[in-house]
Amino acid sequence: MKLKPISILAGVTVAVILATTPLAAFAQNSQPNSPQQSPQTQQSPQTKPRPRIVLSEEQQKKFQQIQASAIGQIEAVLTPQQKTQFAEGRETGRGLDAIQNLSENQKGKIVGILQNLNEQIGNLLTPEQKRTIEQSQSNSR
Repeated sequence: MKLKPISILAGVTVAVILATTPLAAFAQNSQPNSPQQSPQTQQSPQTKPRPRIVLSEEQQKKFQQIQASAIGQIEAVLTPQQKTQFAEGRETGRGLDAIQNLSENQKGKIVGILQNLNEQIGNLLTPEQKRTIEQSQSNSR
């Protein structure tokens, strides 16, 4: 069985998390003294630390563009009520789980959007960053 650098399932999970969680929760920017990077504020003592992927400023800008595009594409699939649920879900950290009454057609389109998002994020990351994610996924199983 040939393994992809980031499997589709794991990639979709990462994409959903990235789409629903502020970038600062996953990535450190290149400014080492940023207050939002404090390990004490990012996780509770009972949880294992998430790997920190350091994105360059260029990667951060591209990531934000990719993320905004994916959110717009997802919103285009949703009804007005579902758009409101999605916006509230992104604010509360529930993301796509907050959307009620998705049709099978909507689900299929959203999965396609997330797969595309995953591919774009994969293309954005360096091999070292991908290894960090893969190791984190292996350790969490």
